[in-house]
Amino acid sequence: MANKISKFFLGESTPGGFKTFFSQQINENGYYTYILKGGPGTGKSTLMKKIALEFSDIDDIDIYLCSGDPHSFDAVVLKNSKVIVVDGTSPHVFDCSYPGVYQSIINLGECWDEKILKEKKDEIKKVTDENSQWHTRCRKYITALASINSDIYTIGNSALNYTKLKDFSGRFIKKNLPKIKDDPGTVSYKKLSALTENGYYTHEAENYNSIFLMHDPYFSGADVFLQKISEAAVSRGYDIIISENNLFQESVFEHILIPEAGIAFISSTYLTDITKEDSKHINFGRFYYKDIISSKKQRIDFSKKAAAELLSEGAASLLNAKKVHDIIEEYYIKAVDFKKINSITNKLIADIKERY
Repeated sequence: MANKISKFFLGESTPGGFKTFFSQQINENGYYTYILKGGPGTGKSTLMKKIALEFSDIDDIDIYLCSGDPHSFDAVVLKNSKVIVVDGTSPHVFDCSYPGVYQSIINLGECWDEKILKEKKDEIKKVTDENSQWHTRCRKYITALASINSDIYTIGNSALNYTKLKDFSGRFIKKNLPKIKDDPGTVSYKKLSALTENGYYTHEAENYNSIFLMHDPYFSGADVFLQKISEAAVSRGYDIIISENNLFQESVFEHILIPEAGIAFISSTYLTDITKEDSKHINFGRFYYKDIISSKKQRIDFSKKAAAELLSEGAASLLNAKKVHDIIEEYYIKAVDFKKINSITNKLIADIKERY
């Protein structure tokens, strides 16, 4: 049987800054975390890719990608050996709570030649500041987008037929989520979707037998439904994974994964626009009072067009930030001794193998 590999984002830019729940993973019982420190271009992502490849045949792995650069690894979690390797540099800064006991720092910055970097200090400062400016620009678009999304959610909430949705939710839970143990399950938060340079992207919900694709143009119905699903699943003993959408003034539930049941709930909205032929579809349009929605149609249509523009501009800002980041990396790559990086990588792999 093939080992399972799942993909998430470590976090994302939100109106309040960068947000991640990964500290919850680091603090989970039994895990040992290697926290990588070092500037851009020091090989953190490459190191983690080598870790994932080395253990892919013997471990179930969660891969956490960078929302600013979806090709770059931010963390690797080896679930069987309970080992985490994570990028602990800005914007997702992690440090040791229990140094040498549950976490260790691996400083890749000791592998660069500071003399070479200082010779280019003015150029490095200039492009680093430019990169920061593009991320600031992105957050401004996200803040505006969050206001529009929340307005549409409010309209949906005012038009929601709670009685009809409650009855449907109850029947669905009874049919699909039988009780599996007396003790309640656990809740963890992971990011399945995020705004990237390629737009708003959602990772595939792999390793799930039943995928319920929720079509909701107003967000509210799916959010309420997922809250009921999460409460019921946990009370019936399931461990669940909640993926929130942070492109609102207040986060809403967007996806839920229930590994023990083999069930995934995935939202398809004007943000995600997911189509999946082998999924089971739930149309949430039927849970809204049509007359209330019709009375707000012009406002909704305008907001959706504005949201699409803001989403596009936010993605473009991330793309420009990535281009500048690539330039920053070029300066650091020229200053790094990759023989030392490879030596550190090999030692880390050897240390992890001792845990099997």
